[in-house]
Amino acid sequence: MKLKAITTTLLTLALLQACSDGSDGPKATPSALTVVPTATPEGAPGELNSLRFRVTLTEPQPRDIEVSYETSAATATAGQDYLDTAGSITIPAGSLEGYIDVELIGDAQEEPGETFTLSISTSGNATATSTTVTGTIANDDSACDAPFDIVPNPWLVNGADPLNFAHRGGVTDFPENTLYAYSEAALAGADVLEMDVFQTLDNHLVILHDAAGVGRTTNGEGRIVDLTLAEVKALDAAYWFIPGEGTQRDRPAEDYTFRGIATGDKAPPPGYSAEDFKIPTLEEALARFPDKLINVELKEDDGQGDYERQMADLLLSYGRLEDLIVASFDDTVNGSFKALAPCIPTSMPLGQGLTAFTLFLSTGEFPAMPEHIAAQIPPDASQIGDQIPGDDPIPIVTAALVEAAHAVNMPIQVWTINSCEEMLRMIDLGVDGIMTDQPLLLESVLTQPPGQRSCN
Repeated sequence: MKLKAITTTLLTLALLQACSDGSDGPKATPSALTVVPTATPEGAPGELNSLRFRVTLTEPQPRDIEVSYETSAATATAGQDYLDTAGSITIPAGSLEGYIDVELIGDAQEEPGETFTLSISTSGNATATSTTVTGTIANDDSACDAPFDIVPNPWLVNGADPLNFAHRGGVTDFPENTLYAYSEAALAGADVLEMDVFQTLDNHLVILHDAAGVGRTTNGEGRIVDLTLAEVKALDAAYWFIPGEGTQRDRPAEDYTFRGIATGDKAPPPGYSAEDFKIPTLEEALARFPDKLINVELKEDDGQGDYERQMADLLLSYGRLEDLIVASFDDTVNGSFKALAPCIPTSMPLGQGLTAFTLFLSTGEFPAMPEHIAAQIPPDASQIGDQIPGDDPIPIVTAALVEAAHAVNMPIQVWTINSCEEMLRMIDLGVDGIMTDQPLLLESVLTQPPGQRSCN
């Protein structure tokens, strides 16, 4: 009997060992799994084009993660605008990403963007941050052969609160000009995502503010025009960011809480991936935010490639005709862009803005400029001191100027306002938009009841 019991015990142990996957010990850290909303141009009539959803994990896993998916119609029609599909993908052990492709059906009809829903479920040590995500089929069929219509002007708030423009996504609140910043600003209530666009050495449009290059905000050096897209994408765009303070260069390494996410040295927050902390392309932003108002600032053409043409073609391919403003300080760049894409709304460039302000000072009237959809101006001349001489900054945004501009159907969008007191003053003046490095602060002001707003 004793021998039989020993034999039974040994057999049991052998079976347990055979069934073991070798993963005994500390369990793997659970991962968040994210599929972000995505837009893609529909493509040529009668041809198929893929809309690709990127699926990401925050933590690599020792076992495969399976993601099941199924499409369902929203405003798009299955079989006419896209091919209904269901299936699954596997994210292999140790990997952080996978892809789900949905086939779109191109047509020649000029129409609003259309949507479908992708439902997902997971198996394994990963939990989806959302079980549904929207795919947007962007209209790319606009002829764009006529100027945009500014009557009625959709950017006039008509006595309501001004729009909250997240300047570079919120320079103080989030790592500027990153997809993470724009996503967080949008979630916090920002109405408009503001971004600046440069062209790389190999002619890709990327989002960055500084003409001097990448050195201020990233772990690299060099001007965008001298770097390839691959070199730009290797950089950490959150390297020098301190939450609530913006870019700072003199802090202990542990204070840079987002440093290393872009390079894979640190896990991203749930709902995000390493790509969200890199310098994005303009197309990545258009694909990520099909339903958000966007303000794109054109920089001076560097002469490499065809900057204005690329910009026009890209915006048209995503159908961004009514929910976007193209801005530029450079009158020449603005004019070149308008000649290529008259249907895309623009704001007044600096030269025309100074002319309008000078005329207002002398006549009390704001000139009608139907070729532009908004005037984007500073509160006073201190931000453009080299353009208007004098020791004391001349006030630009006044109640009289706002009233005169509104009389000719011109919204006033003011930049860059970063104090609560100045935000309240601009609201009282009746401006239509406030660009700020602190969209969280502006949102906290705007959510207070009118008449009871304060900075306390």
